[in-house]
Amino acid sequence: MKNNLGFIALLVALSLILSACSLPWGTGGEKLKEPSDKNSPPPVDDTDTHLDPNEGIDEEQEIAIMVYFSDAQADKVAPEHRNVRVPKGKKIEEIIFEELKKGPSINGLDPVIPEGTRFLSADKEGDVLTLNLSREFIDNHIGGSMAEMMTLNSIVASYTELSGINFVQFLIEGEVQEVFIHSVLDVPIQRDEGSIKK
Repeated sequence: MKNNLGFIALLVALSLILSACSLPWGTGGEKLKEPSDKNSPPPVDDTDTHLDPNEGIDEEQEIAIMVYFSDAQADKVAPEHRNVRVPKGKKIEEIIFEELKKGPSINGLDPVIPEGTRFLSADKEGDVLTLNLSREFIDNHIGGSMAEMMTLNSIVASYTELSGINFVQFLIEGEVQEVFIHSVLDVPIQRDEGSIKK
């Protein structure tokens, strides 16, 4: 009888030990807290922040962009950082052009987009972005070779901030324009680091 009681006591003790081992305990002897879905911060998205120029935004979001404007001497283009909201389904190229049209918010910089110019479309093929603009881009420009270069360089510098874009090809109302008053416009224009104020 005593042997049976001792055996039962041993079984109970083993059961308690095994139950204790199955609990989630920390290294300091304290039970670990269960994760809370309510107060846990969302996971950090560490993916590339560059946007694919051929894809519209799947949902409205705020992004950081860089747009360029002419300096007061019409010698170089200077960057201006902006945070913008991109509506669902809208392309980032159109947002960039809208920001260029607004003009600079920094003193000492000048606007570069001719009044009335409309963004018509933009498409990426390889490392070339084809930007299609309305006729006002040519007709309403103030003229002058330096002013033209500031306009072209600011646009090209702004768009080549996008991932995978190294050149911009300009179209006017869907057609290749041979010249932009003085400047050649019928070939893709490459980003010119020498024209950018550091």
